[in-house]
Amino acid sequence: MNQPTRQRAPGLSEQDAPAATSATYAPLVALLLTELESCGQADGLRQPPLTLAGFTRWYLEVVQRLEAHLAGGDNHAPMARQEVELMCRCALSAADLREVILICERFARMLHPRAGLVRLEITGARASFRLDSLRGQPSTAGSLVDITGLFAFLQLFQWLLGRELPLQQVRIGPIRRQDVLPFLRLFRAPVLAGGDDYALDFDAAALALPVVRSPGEFSAFFHSFPCAVFGARAHSLPDQVGALLAAALRHGTPLPGQAQLARDLGLPLSTFRRRLRQGGCSYRVLREAALRNAACEALSEPGRRIGDIAASLGFADSGTFRRAFVQWFGMAPGRWRERVLGAGENKH
Repeated sequence: MNQPTRQRAPGLSEQDAPAATSATYAPLVALLLTELESCGQADGLRQPPLTLAGFTRWYLEVVQRLEAHLAGGDNHAPMARQEVELMCRCALSAADLREVILICERFARMLHPRAGLVRLEITGARASFRLDSLRGQPSTAGSLVDITGLFAFLQLFQWLLGRELPLQQVRIGPIRRQDVLPFLRLFRAPVLAGGDDYALDFDAAALALPVVRSPGEFSAFFHSFPCAVFGARAHSLPDQVGALLAAALRHGTPLPGQAQLARDLGLPLSTFRRRLRQGGCSYRVLREAALRNAACEALSEPGRRIGDIAASLGFADSGTFRRAFVQWFGMAPGRWRERVLGAGENKH
């Protein structure tokens, strides 16, 4: 077997989007169209738009057509979007990244062979998320679909964690073509091409990273999943900190301070503070926002006592919570609850 080769793709800014689709992505577009035509799936396909957002949707349509053709060749149906949604919702119930991957692994087994197989392997300090689509024969079309699937899992993991997952390397199977270079910039890591597997390799310590997303955030995420392929960007630090603070409150654990958050995110404390300032925010503001949102969510539950809510949010007593709430909203928590619950009853 030929030895894998390492490649890196050039960076690309959002401002370069029209030029990107007409220049950087031109070889990839040509390759996709060739693959569609060769399998008779190009009929009725619109031309790729020049905007980045439009191109990603066009790209998703192409990949879905290729996947349907490949699945038919292997004598089974492709995985339905409703099934993808159910897998993602199940993963949302996990406590940490390890559990997320194990849920995806069990789900894929239940849908065999439509979902292929995924598994977690740990070797020393390295963890590998491996994808095997169970293709009957290797092909360029299969590689294009499988690379997209691997990146979709990365998108899901990073959304659930509320942060970028630092990758040590990525393996993208046998494909070596220069016209797939735009894929390589998706992963922000060295990419090994020319091997026989698809995998995300990362520090095994990341398996303990907590899931910070809530069910209420899922619809907005899944609406474009995994459509934002080429426009993916790392979560901003204020977003990451806000998600971690909200997760701590939902799980009933003490709010982490700045030093702990900096350690969890792998940043020196001085860098952590500077990047928050650059993002137009501060730890105090994010902490207050997390407490406000959690207080409103808890007060919307009719059966919860205000004293219990105050304790769960880390306030010394009900009086301290009441004073903070009045400062936030100009009214006592009991009065706020009456208004909100009363408004909800009036709608019915």
